Amino acid sequence: MSGTAVPDRASPTVRGAPERTETAAPRSSCAGSGRITLPYFGAYNSTKYAIESLSDALRYELRPFGIDVALIEPGVIRTHFEATALSGLAGFSSTPYGPALANYERMSKAADRFASSPIVVARAIARAVSARRAAARYVAPRATSLALWLSAILPTAVWDWAMRRAGYLTPGGLDLSAVPAAIPASLAPEVVPPPAAVPSAGASAN
Repeated sequence: MSGTAVPDRASPTVRGAPERTETAAPRSSCAGSGRITLPYFGAYNSTKYAIESLSDALRYELRPFGIDVALIEPGVIRTHFEATALSGLAGFSSTPYGPALANYERMSKAADRFASSPIVVARAIARAVSARRAAARYVAPRATSLALWLSAILPTAVWDWAMRRAGYLTPGGLDLSAVPAAIPASLAPEVVPPPAAVPSAGASAN
């Protein structure tokens, strides 16, 4: 599979994965994680889900040729991504999400102090490359396995509650006063009345 087989509308992150795989063969690894979605990062996380799907498919397709494909699943890594991702939040300050995003930004900056060094990802790649038979997935750092384990065993409703709390997506964390009192007529959904009943041919008139 090459990048030309990936739709043009896919992100560069997804389109570049096949090329990196071709370069790394016969022992291949792709970095990405598609098992946890964070509040406000849906678009970014969707690219990781795509890479996970590509890695699964490549693992099936390349194994007959003796090629292993391993997926590297990074946790919270100290990079410049956080600053880039949070740089445009000011534009949402007047929306219902304004207070929640401000709190989330402060929490993210504080949590970044506990992020792991990128070296843990390099070590995971080294383990995958040097293994006699590479595993399908390598979590880096290994402590991230706890979050993956919790997301797998907790009921969806409980996990969703935890994610909403983490993102301050609660009535107390949102500015509900910023919600329009009424939807403008131009944005309101069109209501189509049901079709009138048509009497059958054998029906008698009153």
